[in-house]
Amino acid sequence: MKYIILASIAILSFNIGLGQNITPSATYDEVVNKKVKGLIQTYISKSGEKFSVGDTITIGKPMNNETYSYLFQNTGIGLEPLSNLASGKTVIIKKIKISMRRVTFSTTPPKDFIFALKIGLIDDALKNGELKSKIMSSSEALAELKRAKDKLDLGLTTQEEFDALRNKLAPLID
Repeated sequence: MKYIILASIAILSFNIGLGQNITPSATYDEVVNKKVKGLIQTYISKSGEKFSVGDTITIGKPMNNETYSYLFQNTGIGLEPLSNLASGKTVIIKKIKISMRRVTFSTTPPKDFIFALKIGLIDDALKNGELKSKIMSSSEALAELKRAKDKLDLGLTTQEEFDALRNKLAPLID
């Protein structure tokens, strides 16, 4: 019995020693300037969007219309390009890792897919639409403002409502 207890303590101590510290959060600038590395709980992208372990994210459209440039299936023996069939599906972030000035998300598999995903170069994936941003893009903000202007011209909304929306959307339009 004494040996079992000693063995259990040794195994527990060894496993605790293997545990990695998880940094609460890191910003794009901290990553680029190598101020943070390893596992993190929350990543704040260049555009200010926050991604945390446990968040659900939506897959956008691939840049080349067939396979994704930044999203890969982790087959266990390598990374395979993700097909365009994943467009519009959601995944849950399981791990966020920073290495060599890059942020990588490990996720659950998309629905109807077998393998989990590795998503690299998060800010590029957002910029190119391979990951859908929760923050409205410049073109989306402009389209929304144009719709609001049409509603104003048709008398379906007030000038005050339009002005409030314009003030909210203007910073998003470049």
